[in-house]
Amino acid sequence: MTGLADDFPAARASQEPMAGLTTEGRKLRRQGWLAALLLAMRIADLLVVWLGGLAAHLVRFGFVPVPGLEMLALTFAVMMSAVVFNLGRAYSASEADNFWASASRVLGHWSLVCLLLIATVFMAGVGESYSRGWAILWMTIAACGLVGVRAVGATLMRRARSRGSMVTRVAIIGGDQSGLQLYHYLKQQAHIELVGVYDDRFARLQDRAREQGVTLMGTAQDFLKWARYGSVDCVVINLPWSSEHRVREMVEVLQELAIEVQICPEGLNFVVQSFPLLKNSIATTLGGLPMFSVSRRPLDGWGWLVKNIEDRILIALLAPLVIPLCLLIALAVKLDSPGPVLFRQQRKGFNGREFMVYKFRTMRAADSVPTGVTKATLRDDPRVTFVGNILRRTSLDELPQLINVLRGEMSIIGPRPHAVDHDEQFARIIRQYYSRHRVRPGITGWAQVNGLRGTIEDDVQIRRRVAHDLWYIENWSVFFDLRILLMTPFVGLINRNAY
Repeated sequence: MTGLADDFPAARASQEPMAGLTTEGRKLRRQGWLAALLLAMRIADLLVVWLGGLAAHLVRFGFVPVPGLEMLALTFAVMMSAVVFNLGRAYSASEADNFWASASRVLGHWSLVCLLLIATVFMAGVGESYSRGWAILWMTIAACGLVGVRAVGATLMRRARSRGSMVTRVAIIGGDQSGLQLYHYLKQQAHIELVGVYDDRFARLQDRAREQGVTLMGTAQDFLKWARYGSVDCVVINLPWSSEHRVREMVEVLQELAIEVQICPEGLNFVVQSFPLLKNSIATTLGGLPMFSVSRRPLDGWGWLVKNIEDRILIALLAPLVIPLCLLIALAVKLDSPGPVLFRQQRKGFNGREFMVYKFRTMRAADSVPTGVTKATLRDDPRVTFVGNILRRTSLDELPQLINVLRGEMSIIGPRPHAVDHDEQFARIIRQYYSRHRVRPGITGWAQVNGLRGTIEDDVQIRRRVAHDLWYIENWSVFFDLRILLMTPFVGLINRNAY
């Protein structure tokens, strides 16, 4: 055994924390520790919401008994927080050590809880019974407390991983180009520690591997000898499907060891690089058979409900400002040029379903009749009216799309819908273009607040716009939507590319 440890440096892992445990023992300890941490964070969050309200009352009114209505609001907030935080994945193990990501997510969820609480209070007609100063102070104290819980959680997670307590030790069998790509990808994951790459073609592949910064540890037989005494949790077989005999033989031998065995499908690296949305792929089962799910529905489960609630609340909050503004714009459009106030055009939305999008008319009536071919608006386009020019530059012509939001055809925030013939044109340029249709289109979006709006003049512009849309779909959260909404008046409405 000593000789093996000397021949294979990774075998010295027996000196590291938890190395004396079996693989299952280490896995159970990791899972138990993580479950305990996430449960503690859940309890801490609810206590922060409750105690934050009591602390705000103490600061605002002193040692005075808390009224029944305030206690009712605190109870409602705690209940809503438990639901929204859990449905919104505020306790994701993958983000537990990332303070900024977890703090941003929980602040977005707390904002949604506050909006729901405010809406409930006003619909119940008891708004005058609450002190606004107390409410603002409570929400602020609770927000700070929730962020503090994430700071403590992230610190504990990082310390555990630095000790090796939360790290999954992984070995790769397969040292060709696909295996090396897998190595570099896994090396970037904070919760994974790579113990080495092994391949029977060691002599032939070691030079190329060394050029790419990877040292092959030996052959597959070398790994089997080391794995019996070394500390490894998982082995990934990354061999071509054409090597059926080698794959079957390797799986049979590895079954003797108390480690997790996974097979990385051949060509997976190409698929992930070519289709960015597939980075969130998961292993699943179908009819009891193991499957590799490479595409999932965005906002799955409760995400759609949260998104719908968010749209309805935002419409309710924006309506007092938007409705009078729309009436003034409609009057200006009517007085500026003859023709209808609204312009309708066919677009594609969720799952490619076609719908009619509404906008304020910005061109002369004869030039704004929808046809089969959409002519892009040019700078200083003579078809655009005086009022239309102002509306297009400020994006106020998009306000009637709130009707589409109410009808469930659009969302306030999401990828902007393009004309149908433009969809077909762009899809010929970008392979994953139609992935934008996996969520409802929006009035404003991540691309727009990053200056990517207006006429698309070349392939680079549409590639950048689609990249931002796909990033939004992959990383959606309530806080992300609120961030886009707050950025829209400053960088999304007025832009030099809008004309």
